[in-house]
Amino acid sequence: MRTLRTVAALSAALALASCGLPRTIAGNASQAPVSTATVMAPQTVYVPPPQTVTAAPAGVAASSQWYAQPGWITAQPWIAITPAAGQTPCQWLHARGYSYAQAYAAWAQNGYPPSWSATNDGYPCQKSYGMQH
Repeated sequence: MRTLRTVAALSAALALASCGLPRTIAGNASQAPVSTATVMAPQTVYVPPPQTVTAAPAGVAASSQWYAQPGWITAQPWIAITPAAGQTPCQWLHARGYSYAQAYAAWAQNGYPPSWSATNDGYPCQKSYGMQH
């Protein structure tokens, strides 16, 4: 029982030592470290207004991507796509350096052809550009 009390007292002393409180171990007094607090002025955080997301046409996946918004799509210039034999429209766009956003706009401007989505998930040009959603 005496050993248990000794272990408990030693554990309590070690616990206090780890808390940074003043402590006395074997007669040596030591001062606890002094901590300081930094007070910061309140900051203003900008919260953007909520976005209106319109429904995609039937069979087309709805997306919250900026390039999928109707206003952006209609603002894009029309791209006259002329793929070579055996080349898909997506391959043609990618080979000419068009971004995925531009390819998406071209897909939308051409009436969302299902043939542009190899996986039939409503997102075009995944084989040429990779997964973009």
